Amino acid sequence: MIKLLSVIIVLFTLLFFNSCSEKITLTNDQKETAIIYGLLDQADTIHYIKINRAFSGMNNSLEIAQIPDSSYFKDVQAYIYEIKKGDTLRRWKLRDTLINNKEAGIFFAPKQKVYYFQTAKNTPLVGENGRKYTFYSRFNQNQFSVTASTELIYSNGLGYPVSYGGNYSFASGDQIKPEYYSMGIEFKPGTSVTTNTTLRISFKEFIDQQFTIKSFDWNIGDADVSPGITKSGINALGSSFYPLIVKNCTNNPAITKRQIESIELRVTFGSEVLNNYLTLNKPSSSLAQNKTNYTNLTATNGMRVLGVFTSRNTLSNIKKSNTNSFNSRALDFGSTKELCLGAYTRSLLFCSDIPEDNKSNFYCN
Repeated sequence: MIKLLSVIIVLFTLLFFNSCSEKITLTNDQKETAIIYGLLDQADTIHYIKINRAFSGMNNSLEIAQIPDSSYFKDVQAYIYEIKKGDTLRRWKLRDTLINNKEAGIFFAPKQKVYYFQTAKNTPLVGENGRKYTFYSRFNQNQFSVTASTELIYSNGLGYPVSYGGNYSFASGDQIKPEYYSMGIEFKPGTSVTTNTTLRISFKEFIDQQFTIKSFDWNIGDADVSPGITKSGINALGSSFYPLIVKNCTNNPAITKRQIESIELRVTFGSEVLNNYLTLNKPSSSLAQNKTNYTNLTATNGMRVLGVFTSRNTLSNIKKSNTNSFNSRALDFGSTKELCLGAYTRSLLFCSDIPEDNKSNFYCN
């Protein structure tokens, strides 16, 4: 799931120093500001938009942050329009709901109000040239409105190892002279300009004949890409894979063996607007702290709006270790051998249940 934005603007303090006087000026216009955060993804069927309000004033900001109603507009009428060549193809009215997604902190928790609309699996949102999605919302009985438009990511895809049906390869399996591989994961950026690649590693933990499936996410990293290029990628280091396995295995003496279940590749492609938002809204390291907040949202009647409405697209592929099919495995032979017998992980009781490994000394009994 995507992470939801919750923002409140605190007091702005201007300090003036000179030889004669020292003056502090506080702003107190108490002008409401709409805070909107939405990322559309055609891989989803439920699409969430975060809509909040914030203002500056003389009240205690820490106390205000703990009151849910202080961050919500009393009246919100919000819609998403699907538009192509000037024609509206579909329209969705956003509904509000409460979700549990936040730990206790400065802001109220755990429930958060979000707005959402739904699409069916057979009629998803569509990424293509010329098709746009427009957010439009009216606030406080038409006191002001906010709009923004975005295209979805398109012409993107997954390359090696998915396109070749290959296995994940992280080590040679040579126990005398261990060698760890840097495995290239390839993808086609399409219209995206930034990507994030994650591998979800799943494995079985057995206690006698009963097992549970455990998993962890390995964040390979972010990469900036050029839209329209046919191929790009990022490297997954074998020297990182095995220590991560160790870190994510429980120290339970009752466990009798472990087996790799699957490796899921997930690549998230981000739009140029999303990249600009993340880049330009990073905390400033300057003492001046005079940077401008970036947003692609616009508000009417002189009101203020912060946030972003844009798109991303998540593509995924699961490579399972299939014990019923020859040469269908998540890890290749050498990497499996290293997992079972290598210096990092030999104490974790990994073994292979892949039929083609049945003559190896790391095959499960």
